[in-house]
Amino acid sequence: MTSLPIFHAADPAILTRRNLIQPAVRRRRQISSSLMLSEALSSSSSSSGESVDSGVSLRPLRPSFTVPEYIESVEALEYIGWGDEKAAELWARWEILKQTERNEATFETDFLEYALSAVPCPKLEDRQEDWNAEMLNWGVKTELREAIMDEAYTNIRLTETAQYWVKDTMEIRYLSLERLQRDSQMRAQTSTTSTSNTNNTTNTRGNPVVIPQPATSSTVPGSLALYKAIAKDRVRQDSTGKISIESLVSGIPSDFRGVGGTTLYFTPSLQVAEHYRGYIRRRYEASAPLMLALSIPNSFIEAIPPYILPFGDLWKEIVYTSRRGLLLRGDLKRIHRLPLIIAPIAQSYSRTISSLDDYHQISSPRHVLHVEDSEAIQYVFQGDDMLYRLEEYGEVKDIS
Repeated sequence: MTSLPIFHAADPAILTRRNLIQPAVRRRRQISSSLMLSEALSSSSSSSGESVDSGVSLRPLRPSFTVPEYIESVEALEYIGWGDEKAAELWARWEILKQTERNEATFETDFLEYALSAVPCPKLEDRQEDWNAEMLNWGVKTELREAIMDEAYTNIRLTETAQYWVKDTMEIRYLSLERLQRDSQMRAQTSTTSTSNTNNTTNTRGNPVVIPQPATSSTVPGSLALYKAIAKDRVRQDSTGKISIESLVSGIPSDFRGVGGTTLYFTPSLQVAEHYRGYIRRRYEASAPLMLALSIPNSFIEAIPPYILPFGDLWKEIVYTSRRGLLLRGDLKRIHRLPLIIAPIAQSYSRTISSLDDYHQISSPRHVLHVEDSEAIQYVFQGDDMLYRLEEYGEVKDIS
């Protein structure tokens, strides 16, 4: 079965002249790290153009990477994190599935969705100390298992299941291959147009954006900076290069939302965000994760105003209910009507919290995220209306 190549037929010749790609060997290509780490978003953290000093190296760990030649292939399955035997098994089943779809003219299965479906659903009795053995049993290759289990990021790892981190990492890796494919098609279409568009986009992004001030009085001048680390290929932009705030919305269950709804999580601590970015980079070094900064006028925050929720029984009950994937009922329903909540970030993945007898068993040392011995804080924006207001009064920039 044939698959679309990642690089357009006309592109390898262009890249070879620039010494950015090597000929295909065993259906794989060695490419320069500059192709993997190409800036999809413009960095504009300061007028000097210098990046934020994060403590996480933003330079590639090696000068080149090996990528599959075809976007749907056994090599692609290995690339995203499946071991050789498991990848071969999945590929054989994929070929049968595609042949069946062609014969019966049925709805076509998405390749990434198929690849991730091999990760089993979590069991309530899953124990964190068994993660490595479980992932080995699923067929996850050693490199990915070691990245997920890195002790330096245990506190972040414990916020989700092993299944979540395997799927999240595999998706990040596959999205980067799709980006390589899109970039290649653009280069092949016309290098002149591509260069012109790049220059125009850069100029547009470099211009300062005027943030409309809300029609409220304020005793707090200036603006607030909030941060979020995210894999580059998860972020979308519109035709002007503006970051789509919808692409930053979190999935469920999360700390404050068990079912449905729109929640957007940022942290006021650059150190906390950098710790998250480090874990993304640890799991996939071939694509530098982004550090996004949301700048909001203090008058905007003051006018909401935010609901400050410290660690305590109410925080415990909300997190306990939400992490179990349940609706907030009774008096708790009012929490979903609050546009902005400032609260600690929960540690321990949803299954662990679900296994507790009740929310009273939640404790700060075990279930609140700490970075450098400090309680990690999050700003939780809720509702579609809040997203529209953030687009109007705020600005999201890549400061990587």
